[in-house]
Amino acid sequence: MTAQDNKELIRHIMEDGFNKQDMSVVYDSFHTDYVRHGHGVAGMGSLGEHVEDLKARHAAFDDARFTILKIVGDGDTVAVQFDFTGIHSGTFNGLPATGNQVKRPAAAFFVIRDGKVAEGTVFADGAGFMAQLQKS
Repeated sequence: MTAQDNKELIRHIMEDGFNKQDMSVVYDSFHTDYVRHGHGVAGMGSLGEHVEDLKARHAAFDDARFTILKIVGDGDTVAVQFDFTGIHSGTFNGLPATGNQVKRPAAAFFVIRDGKVAEGTVFADGAGFMAQLQKS
C-alpha cells in the first residue's frame, strides 16, 4: 500500500468506524494482535480490548467523535493529530455523567502491515481530559 492508501485507511477507521459506530470497519482494518501503546490514554493488548474501549467511549459520551486535524503518511506509518469530543452522559473511568462537553487533543502514530493496522502509539492529554470531566 502507498502512504496515501495508509492515510485513507486511518481516515476510514476514525470517520467511518468510530464516528459512525461501525465496529465492523475497526475489525476489518486492524490485525487481531493489534497493540496500542498509550500515553495519557490506556494501552491495549489486543484488537478485542481496543474495540471494547471504543464502545465504552460511545456509551459514556453522547456525540462521541474524532475530528482529524492533520494526517501525514510516510511509508508504513501514519501520524494523525485529532480531537476527541463528546458530552459526558455516562460513567467513564468511574466518574458518573456530568453533562460536560469535553474536548481532548491527541496525536497517534499507526504502523500498517499488509493493509491493516498492526500497532498504534497514542499521545493524549489524559489529565486535562479528566479535569474537564470533574468540573461542575
